[in-house]
Amino acid sequence: MPVHRLRFHGSGNVTKYIDLNQALSLVARRMKRQMKNVTVYGGYYVDSGGSRIDLNVAPDNWVTTTAIKRGFRIWKRMISETLKKTDATGTGKYNDFKIYLDGAMSESSNVLLPVDANASALYNGTAPEWDYSTLTSEDPDGPQPVNDQFELHIVGHHVGSNPNWTRLGLVESWFNSRPQPSFNAPHDIPDVGDALSNLFDAGDSDDDRLTIISAEGDQPPYDEDSHFGMIHSGTGQQNLQRVSTAFTTSSNAQMNIHGFKAICGLVQLNTSGLADSNDEWELVLDVEETGESL
Repeated sequence: MPVHRLRFHGSGNVTKYIDLNQALSLVARRMKRQMKNVTVYGGYYVDSGGSRIDLNVAPDNWVTTTAIKRGFRIWKRMISETLKKTDATGTGKYNDFKIYLDGAMSESSNVLLPVDANASALYNGTAPEWDYSTLTSEDPDGPQPVNDQFELHIVGHHVGSNPNWTRLGLVESWFNSRPQPSFNAPHDIPDVGDALSNLFDAGDSDDDRLTIISAEGDQPPYDEDSHFGMIHSGTGQQNLQRVSTAFTTSSNAQMNIHGFKAICGLVQLNTSGLADSNDEWELVLDVEETGESL
């Protein structure tokens, strides 16, 4: 499959984001949709002064995928019903479902685009359009309905206040829409105090066994009240999964980056240990163009 080598350039100790589908669209001159896992085969990190870079992505599990798919279905329904009601002809040619990794990614200055060997942009003037999806709901508050508009991010809590959100966390939204697991499951454990069950009981051993059977494993082996992806505020490196780390020194200025997969192609990078804010670094990634559908 086609693989693109993408070069990113920066300076100082920073937390930045990469939307690999945006980067691939720019380099390949072809629209790359976000609704897929993007494979990074590896790469390298360069800094002659000695520093560390961490690469983080959304937690790779079924809850994250389910939450993203739910947001995608709701977005598609919003567009479909709006076009039907207004008898409109269609959307923009490059309209697509696009979401942020977390709340901090929404600042456009935090998103890195690939550059050439001279660290120059791969476009003239303003960066090509890459609009993240905006959802609109009718808010019945007040004497006149008001349209609430908000964007979406994968991990972290909602941003804003109810009902006037500015961004919604997809994992948190999914979690809040689900019933919690029942403490009493499974339901086929007999009642140890039932009179008929004890009618021919010659001893207490069965009662003790049933008590153990019903008590052990009656609660889920995970936190019912929160989930990896919505535990904290969604800033910094919270809620994210570490997929690679590289250290450089003054005597070894280049280190390899491990391969990984990024849900929706969204990656957070964090550099630390640089002595000066003007110290420059570069990150090169080998990225598969096609990707895997969620």
